Amino acid sequence: MDSESLGIVREMFEAVDQAVPREPTSQADHARQLFELLAREGGHVEAIGEPQYWRTRIDELGTWSDDPWAGATYGVDAGTTRPIEYNNGLVVDTAYAKTAVAGNDDGGEIERTGHITGVAYFDDDDSTLHAQTFDGDNVTAELIPFPQPAKEPRNIGKSVASVAQRMSESRQALASVESVDGPLFLDGAVLPLGIVYWLLLDYTGGRSPAGSWDVPADIVGNYIEVIDRQYERDQPVIGIVKTSSLSQLLSSLREKIASHNIRDDSGRLVSVPWTRDHQFMSEVLRFDDLEYLTYTSWFVQQSREIQGQHVEALEPISGRGRHGDAEAYRRAFCYVRLPKTGDLLRIEAPYLMVKDEDMREQMRLKALKEIAQRRGVPRAIHRADRLARISRENRDTIRDMIERTEYSYDHNWDGRWSDIEEDPEL
Repeated sequence: MDSESLGIVREMFEAVDQAVPREPTSQADHARQLFELLAREGGHVEAIGEPQYWRTRIDELGTWSDDPWAGATYGVDAGTTRPIEYNNGLVVDTAYAKTAVAGNDDGGEIERTGHITGVAYFDDDDSTLHAQTFDGDNVTAELIPFPQPAKEPRNIGKSVASVAQRMSESRQALASVESVDGPLFLDGAVLPLGIVYWLLLDYTGGRSPAGSWDVPADIVGNYIEVIDRQYERDQPVIGIVKTSSLSQLLSSLREKIASHNIRDDSGRLVSVPWTRDHQFMSEVLRFDDLEYLTYTSWFVQQSREIQGQHVEALEPISGRGRHGDAEAYRRAFCYVRLPKTGDLLRIEAPYLMVKDEDMREQMRLKALKEIAQRRGVPRAIHRADRLARISRENRDTIRDMIERTEYSYDHNWDGRWSDIEEDPEL
């Protein structure tokens, strides 16, 4: 920008700044007051006990001595090429999943194995595209054709990518779980949110890829099987979500405020200005001291309203789990804020693993211990991310393997790709 344009933008943003009603300190105070309202009934997120937050020294958490899982930890992550589009309409994404070991000098056989999932969408009647499997010495792979949607496709690239990433991750987690002897950390939500949403849409009569395709149910079933096997050995499954566009907590908060008619001093319903749960919880947990982690108590996802119906999140595949009905496999979650960067992490676990108070506290402390030791994501996830990462050079090589059509160049791609699961619509 030239100096005149930048000056006009400065004036514009000064006007925006003046219109914001609260300074940073009072923004946090307002968020904490609203946080207390999450104890009220209503909405589709419920607090487990009273909503609380704590501040604990990082070095104290990092050296937690009563850790019942003090040995190795394990992490599963799936890197992805992100969707690659071609001029004939072909859309392909490839995901590469690996399992990593932390706290053990030798990752051994478990780190040598991997699973690749390729998902291809191509709407051409003459196509001979079909499901196939491919096996190497240490790596297994599968090609999955994405079905033709019942209506004009929207966000088809994200849908293809979501299936590729989540099938790859779940297959790898299931293939390696028998070699896991400790907590299993997943890079992302403990259940594939976008895929679950497809199942809910189909269950309530809406249109989704799950309507005539068993792959979405198989993906969720893989995660449930991993959870069951870990649960039977008293070993946790913990998801760590780094960034999220979800607003489930805020939506539930607004419902609680409306149903209980909670008003401010001017007589208006209490305002909730945030648009994402991560923004809101980051304010609740914001303190200036760099030597402490701040974190919350647990919450659990209740039924969701889909197509005007209230349904349990996993009701469409009720009966697949061995340790309870769909309610037992709901997502329970809490939050932790990193003091130096201000980043917020969401810690997730299946509800059946945290319904016992002692186990709930131990699982949170275990996640916090791993986070405190790196002041970031647990070491097992960090290592899995490095093992599974698909570089830009890898992506370009994979892209050029298709020779029957030209690549559709994307000028906006900058090498980053994340959170494909958070936008579940096709």
